Amino acid sequence: MFHCFLERFPLQIRETPKTVHHPRPIRRATPCGIRYNRLEYMDQQTAFPLEVLPVQTQPFDFISKEGFLRSDVFQELQRTFPVCPPSTGPTGFSFYWGDAEYEELIASNWAWKLFFQTAHSQLFVNYCIAQFARAYREHGCVIDLSKAVYVPYLESRQGKEKRFLNEPYQPHELFVRLDIHQGHVGYSRKVHVDHRRRVATILVYFSDSDESGRDGGDLVLHAQKLRVLYPEGARVRPRRNLMAGFACSGVSFHSVPRIESHASPRNFVQIQLSSTVDAWKR
Repeated sequence: MFHCFLERFPLQIRETPKTVHHPRPIRRATPCGIRYNRLEYMDQQTAFPLEVLPVQTQPFDFISKEGFLRSDVFQELQRTFPVCPPSTGPTGFSFYWGDAEYEELIASNWAWKLFFQTAHSQLFVNYCIAQFARAYREHGCVIDLSKAVYVPYLESRQGKEKRFLNEPYQPHELFVRLDIHQGHVGYSRKVHVDHRRRVATILVYFSDSDESGRDGGDLVLHAQKLRVLYPEGARVRPRRNLMAGFACSGVSFHSVPRIESHASPRNFVQIQLSSTVDAWKR
């Protein structure tokens, strides 16, 4: 099912707004063995580089990178990171696309707008497919990702909580969520895998757990064998401008231990590439 990405789905660069100019693409071989048109972005063009990173394979395929966002973008996002009100979502404090405050943020602030536009793009879709190629191949992705195309679908707060969406999109028509979250004392996540319609998850942290004296709140990745969970395979301690990401397969079990205390909230953004139907065989 997963054919050569470059041959079946060559990267198309279309005319873009004057504030975003993409330079000439360069063909490279990725660590996953799939041909990918990686763009050499100039610092002023995107919020983060869309380049394939080395994949860590234990306890499952995941990536991490310090200094993920462009430094000027990160500094502005951190400076203007909003105070999230009580709401739905895993942390209980969030802003989602469609909220009036979120719309104002991306309309009025250049860094949030650039961050949003970088994630909501065909280039980001292409990047995720190349980055987690092995996981899609080996862990039961049922979407033909060689046809993957970005669609500007807004999944509402209500839709996010639904098991199934009733939308007129094909499985390979993928949308993006870029959610703003704050974790306070008491926040935790049990061991779980993300929703079956999610294709990939990218987490970007805006606070430092050590500086905050945070007890709890790490991202814990869990190994498994024959559906028996092992306590811990890897751990990611949130730090400023640290990114962690993984394909949302049936083996990507993760959790967040309860935050017992800290001096400041666990600020982070969760980006998810998603279909409107189940993407995985489980």
